[in-house]
Amino acid sequence: MPRNPSNGTAQPQSGSDGADVRSLGTTPDQAPEDTGERGPAFSLSRLAASTRVRAVLVLALFAVVSFALYHEVEVTSWHDVRAALASTRPEQIVLAILGTALSYLALTGYDFLALRHLGAPRLSPGIIALTSFVSQAFTFNFGFGILTGGAVRMRLYGAAGLKPDQILATSVFATLAVWLGIAAVSGAALIAAPEVAERILSLPQQAVQAFGVALLGLVLWAWWYAATARPRIPGLDMRAPTGTVTGLALLVGAIDIVASGFALWALLPSEVTLSLPAFLVIFVSAIALGMISHVPGGLGVFEGIILLAIPGVPAGALLASLLLFRFFYYLLPMGLAAAALAIVELKDRHEVLTKHVARVGSSLGASIPLVSAILVFVGGFILMVSGALPAEHDRMAILRYAVPLPFVEASHFVASIIGTLLVIVAYGLARRLESAWRTALLLLLLGAAFSLLKGIDYEEAVVCYTIAALLFAGRRWFYRKGGVLSGSLQSSEILAIGLAVITSVWIGFVAFRSVAYEGTLWWDFAYHGDASRFLRATIGVAVTMLVTMVYRLMHRSAPMTNAPSRADLDTATAIVRGSDYAYANLALIGDKRFLFNSENTGFVMYATQGSSWIAMGDPIVTGEADAAGLVWQFKELVDRHSGVPAFYQISSENLPLYLDAGFSMVKLGEEAWVDLSAFTLDGPENRKIRQAMSKAQRMGCSFEVVPVADIAKYLDELRRISDAWLLEKGQREKGFSLGFWTDRYMLENDAVLVRVDGRIVAFANLWRSAGQNEISIDFMRVRHDAPNGTMDYLFTALMEQAKAEGYRWFNLGMAPLSGLPQHRLAPLWSRVATWFSRHGDRFYKFEGLRAFKSKFRPEWRPKYLAYPSGVLLPQILIDVTALIANAPARARIEEPT
Repeated sequence: MPRNPSNGTAQPQSGSDGADVRSLGTTPDQAPEDTGERGPAFSLSRLAASTRVRAVLVLALFAVVSFALYHEVEVTSWHDVRAALASTRPEQIVLAILGTALSYLALTGYDFLALRHLGAPRLSPGIIALTSFVSQAFTFNFGFGILTGGAVRMRLYGAAGLKPDQILATSVFATLAVWLGIAAVSGAALIAAPEVAERILSLPQQAVQAFGVALLGLVLWAWWYAATARPRIPGLDMRAPTGTVTGLALLVGAIDIVASGFALWALLPSEVTLSLPAFLVIFVSAIALGMISHVPGGLGVFEGIILLAIPGVPAGALLASLLLFRFFYYLLPMGLAAAALAIVELKDRHEVLTKHVARVGSSLGASIPLVSAILVFVGGFILMVSGALPAEHDRMAILRYAVPLPFVEASHFVASIIGTLLVIVAYGLARRLESAWRTALLLLLLGAAFSLLKGIDYEEAVVCYTIAALLFAGRRWFYRKGGVLSGSLQSSEILAIGLAVITSVWIGFVAFRSVAYEGTLWWDFAYHGDASRFLRATIGVAVTMLVTMVYRLMHRSAPMTNAPSRADLDTATAIVRGSDYAYANLALIGDKRFLFNSENTGFVMYATQGSSWIAMGDPIVTGEADAAGLVWQFKELVDRHSGVPAFYQISSENLPLYLDAGFSMVKLGEEAWVDLSAFTLDGPENRKIRQAMSKAQRMGCSFEVVPVADIAKYLDELRRISDAWLLEKGQREKGFSLGFWTDRYMLENDAVLVRVDGRIVAFANLWRSAGQNEISIDFMRVRHDAPNGTMDYLFTALMEQAKAEGYRWFNLGMAPLSGLPQHRLAPLWSRVATWFSRHGDRFYKFEGLRAFKSKFRPEWRPKYLAYPSGVLLPQILIDVTALIANAPARARIEEPT
């Protein structure tokens, strides 16, 4: 167990070296009284304690050992060391790990015994074990124990409630226990295996064994003296431990030294025939000199002593064993200790860090998916370029001794494919897909592993691990559902992926331009066959890209059905019957889906077209239901599916709901509302309406409201009238914002009939709201031979009927693109829509429809489209138009199976 001289953070000394220790223990005034005889002013002990003299001796020792080590290693090639590393057997590794674990376990015993002796507050075994392990690992690797291991003890034990002098005393106790263990094991080893010291020191075995007995005697005397006299430890206000504690410390120290020596002994090459006791003589000597040298971990000094003391064995093989020992006893525990300390610190600062992360996340949240997509794209491109470049020859030389060639070849090929997949998956991250997040995280971890296996490309591995860590930290921003390869294939996506693939391939051809192409290159498998691996990886990258692109083109997402389930339609029907607005009856058509609130007292009816999710009108609510909550609920639903939300034909009274939710508005037109309480046929302004009514009555027209219960007997005749009207007009049914013919829909509401001499010539279905607030009609059909003015008669008669029944308003529906501002500074949408309404009569009778409704002297109320701000308006308008035109063909109520 090569130690550092500052292990334990303090070694009681006189002179200036002891000042730090005393400053943390007793003050000079409190120091124990010196009752012994003082020596002369200049003595050998004072000279030995002098800092300058000790520094010169340490430097001299280090110089001598370094010179000897240089001459030993000078004739050793790195190839011999690599070969020895590759020949290390797995059982040697296992034994070394077990020895290391036992040694570090014994090290924790020092702290347990010290705290027991000091009477410190009772700490949990976990805290003691963690503190001891971390502090010892830091001290062994970095030295300067008072700054490293001592600082760790101060931090962890201080947080647990120990006082500084108790913590310092613990460090001193550990240091003394180490030296007791070294002395005890040295004495026992010299007695059991004197031949090693005899060979190295040219002393007779009896003298070596006598020195071993003397060492053991010194240890036993120290034990007896501490147990009986209980002297104070210089520099600290602490007496020596009891005999029991000293004996246990001696045992723990011996176990520590033997276990660490066993870890190195297990790794020695087969040419070393020393027994464990014999090797411990060399090992303990190397420990002692390493500690005296004051070099962190005895680096160089320890290895030099081992190499000099074991002659006749190839230096390369011994160096390989020492390198492995350095890794398993020093670096590996250091990594674990650093990770453990980091976890403790993060845990202690969890609340503060959480607040900071939340604050940063909230400010950068919207950009996290885009930044993650860019990073993943770059990471994938790096893997692709790495697969196109030749490997580092020095790294491949190491790899050939550790990884079989088939694994290297497969890792190179797979890493390039992973890079291609990362480039493709990056676009799913930009759309916040949870599946893309999971896939990218897995691919990054695999990419890092295969980068190490294909050529020890730790740079690529670090990049992949870093991106994976950032991606994991931002996991809450990836919540949308959908397949990782779902969605339409965009031209920008094809261009970016294609450029990444072409660039990586071009870089590969440039890198291998000096390699003459031969057909055998495809089948050349070798550790240094870089060009062959590049060719095979290129084929893999190209095939992966083409397969994924073709798959996405052939498996485009089918349009989501807009038909509701029977259960949802029944729930919506109950809400419609309690609504104050007649347009709620649009929910009964069967071409829209529903989003209900948790209480089933309100809903949003919507349909999808492409990536657009269009809600029809304002949320339908009853009672005290929250319309604003439904707006947010709908926006969240669309967001989870990577869609674009919009509300079509919303009223001005609810504009604040949509503004608060971040929508922009454009005016679609105006809706005509007739105040039935003021409606009359009297007065000169209504002369034309009276004339139309009189004319229709003279021609034998009669008006009739058919209750919903009686509509079935008229259904066949009404269907024929509807089909004939569509055929005559050369039109198809429209939907979404308008009703269309289905037997089921016609049976949902009352109907209005106009007869001429008993024959039905026109009809319309009737919408009624709850509380007699509003009445309206949906779709209307008229025979081609019906008298002129039939529809005027139908509307006028229905308004009079509704007024008689006590209804407040008659809704004549919207006049599209009417009432828009015509100022030269009006928004672009208003100017374009106004121009179209004036010149688009061959497509739709915009001005004629408004003129027809105006004759009833209505109150005009604006209607709006709420949509996300940006350049999405044209696409949303196109999708709304498509929904209105195609909704009837897609309306199929989903019956329960």
